[in-house]
Amino acid sequence: MKRIIALITCSLLALACLSSFAEETALTCESIAEAALASAEFRELTDMTERYMEKHLSISMDISAADFEEWVMKRDATRATPEMILVLKVRETADQAAIRQCIQEFNDEQLLLYRDYQPAQVFKLENARVLENGPFIALIVSPDPPASISALGEGWH
Repeated sequence: MKRIIALITCSLLALACLSSFAEETALTCESIAEAALASAEFRELTDMTERYMEKHLSISMDISAADFEEWVMKRDATRATPEMILVLKVRETADQAAIRQCIQEFNDEQLLLYRDYQPAQVFKLENARVLENGPFIALIVSPDPPASISALGEGWH
């Protein structure tokens, strides 16, 4: 009887550990952004406010905040560099391909701005990629683009 109780207890502990591991490894916009941030020596990035994000979504990207379950945008507030991390979790009802295209157009606009403003920074925008993994779309403009892309892990295309 004691062995059965011990076996059940061990099983419950193992199940609890596995479920806690699954929760820790679940993708969120914040966990994706933190992985990208840890991958390279970014200039100090500032979290953008909801108001800033809504303004950028409607003006620069022509998409609605209602299309997202969650999002994270970190950006060099000084604009001395184009460095940024933008991660969106798209709702199932939203047009993910159109959102991806808007994010690519946003990066292209930044590229045009930085060509004259900070030409030494242009390589970051030229090497930035709009990536998808399930409902997530990410744009990482990094000082080390390959490292930031690989830091996101498997499943990004």
